[in-house]
Amino acid sequence: MFVRTYGLLYQQNAHVFTDLFEDLRRYYKGSDLNLLDALDNFFSSLMQRMFQLMNSQYTFDEGYIQCVVEHMDELKPFGDVPQKLSIQVKRAFVAARTFMQGLAIGRDVVLAMSKVG
Repeated sequence: MFVRTYGLLYQQNAHVFTDLFEDLRRYYKGSDLNLLDALDNFFSSLMQRMFQLMNSQYTFDEGYIQCVVEHMDELKPFGDVPQKLSIQVKRAFVAARTFMQGLAIGRDVVLAMSKVG
């Protein structure tokens, strides 16, 4: 979907999204990853890439880019979307992971009971 919508722009910056998806996958599979930190990292990376792309006529050193990222809370380039999305993603993934862990425990109980009988 992203490739069809954004084409080359997405392809050149896909790592920003694939890193987030990998973090979400790791959390879902049981990692002790902090979801809010992962989403903060995603929005920071996205901000860096967008800032550089929107100002491609300029060259910025790493210190300047880091300064921009450090002031994201004041700049609010995405409005309140990061906060709202982070809360929704965390709720969804906590519930999904808990459900999957419950299914795994249920499976283990059934397998143990089948060996007893």
